Amino acid sequence: MMRPRNIPPIRLTRRIAAALVLLVFTMGRDATPVEPWSRPGAPAQSPLIPSPALRPPALFAAGRHFVDPTGRVVILRGVNVTGDSKVPPFRPGLTAIDFARLQGLGMNVIRLLFLWEAYEPQAGYYDESYLAELQATAEAAWAHGMYVVIDIHQDGFSRYTSRGSGDGFPAWAVSRRGRPSTPDNSPSSRYWPVLMATDPTTHRSFQDFFTDALGVRTRYLLMLSRISVRFAETQGVIGYDLMNEPWGDEEHELAPLYQDATAVLRAQHPSAIMFLEGHVTTNSGLQTKLPPPRFDGVAYAPHYYKPLTLAINRWYGSPTTAQHAFANMTAKSHEWNVPLFLGEFGVGAGTRNAGGYVAHLYDRLDACLASGAQWNYTPRWNDQTKDGWNGEDFSILDPAGTIRPNFRPRPYPRHTAGTPLLFHYQDASQGGCGLSFAWEHDPSRGDTEIFVPNLIFPRHAAITCSPSDAVCWRDEARQLLVCRATRPTTIRVQMTPSAY
Repeated sequence: MMRPRNIPPIRLTRRIAAALVLLVFTMGRDATPVEPWSRPGAPAQSPLIPSPALRPPALFAAGRHFVDPTGRVVILRGVNVTGDSKVPPFRPGLTAIDFARLQGLGMNVIRLLFLWEAYEPQAGYYDESYLAELQATAEAAWAHGMYVVIDIHQDGFSRYTSRGSGDGFPAWAVSRRGRPSTPDNSPSSRYWPVLMATDPTTHRSFQDFFTDALGVRTRYLLMLSRISVRFAETQGVIGYDLMNEPWGDEEHELAPLYQDATAVLRAQHPSAIMFLEGHVTTNSGLQTKLPPPRFDGVAYAPHYYKPLTLAINRWYGSPTTAQHAFANMTAKSHEWNVPLFLGEFGVGAGTRNAGGYVAHLYDRLDACLASGAQWNYTPRWNDQTKDGWNGEDFSILDPAGTIRPNFRPRPYPRHTAGTPLLFHYQDASQGGCGLSFAWEHDPSRGDTEIFVPNLIFPRHAAITCSPSDAVCWRDEARQLLVCRATRPTTIRVQMTPSAY
């Protein structure tokens, strides 16, 4: 997401109002006739293996929880990678050092960007080296204890729409009823949401996509089929976010797309979890109108960014907007009876009180025992191009691995042997420091593991647990608090630095 800078509030309000007025018109069906075009025939079969050997799933979606093969409830906490892979050369470029850093921060999931333009730059031509690098990246993440969600990423359709500020779809997918843009993902495009919302070519391209006017929807499904062959045989890949921040009617365009995409992906990758997002405007906390999916193995995967905080580059501490957004998100996950995975959230590192704002969002995730991946980690971040796309500056680490002001390591219950009931963490800035966790323990599922950063909890931190026959101990090497009991019971554990 963007972080606008130095826009007077009145001017910003006028820009947003103008964008919304235009959006009302551009989102409607365009009456311009589509020029004649025959749908492409089925391309030649991929040389890839047609049907991979089935690999036991690393994670399931069971009711409102993610569950591992032992039956333990898993909460996912991690980061999106990488901000600069939206633009050429598109490669994430992550190394073992990067994954060791993320592992040390307690992360157990990455949301890995996949750019269709990078894989199929020309219709029918596939860059398999790009796919191979993403597969290697996923394998490296799994080797460091991180699950992988493949994010079919786009913003504003394409680099050739949204007045050059977008990303995702290839140039050949742009509507022939529009006027293609010249890509410009430099800091001069930092107001990209306005450029996206006011570009008729962006909306016409989405309209043509959903109607399959040029066969682009057909090719999108073929692309999903091809990549699923590779990712189905890649350890740690648990599923797919079918389209990042999409435009389109949620009931009549997005839901049917998700249905078709799921069928295609599951043909090769039967255990894959589908991470579903609503219309891009739900990023502000609005409730989605997506109907309940007609297939299982689903996670509701919205994003959340507070518009005012992004607009004025500061957070004043009000919890109201985020509380309303999380109420909407949790209500939808409860309605569908699926896990909540907040696919993107965060703020620019230069935002005033950035740390407090991000901690507030993690507090909300803890309160609803939800999973999430912060936006983002860009190893090639620098002072000039920042995250490398439209002047964004959201990377949580600098190239030396130093934590930036928009992130704070914090504990969370990673694996629960039973049903989690309540988790709460309070850091020193909130008047204290410590965690409390309660769960209905099931001894048949093994040990419960809570990530406890050594940076926060020193060697002699105080640990208390009940009932008396429950035992908890510190594993400093893995930064874990491990708990077990021999009988079904409700276990409660608290941990504080010894000074408190």
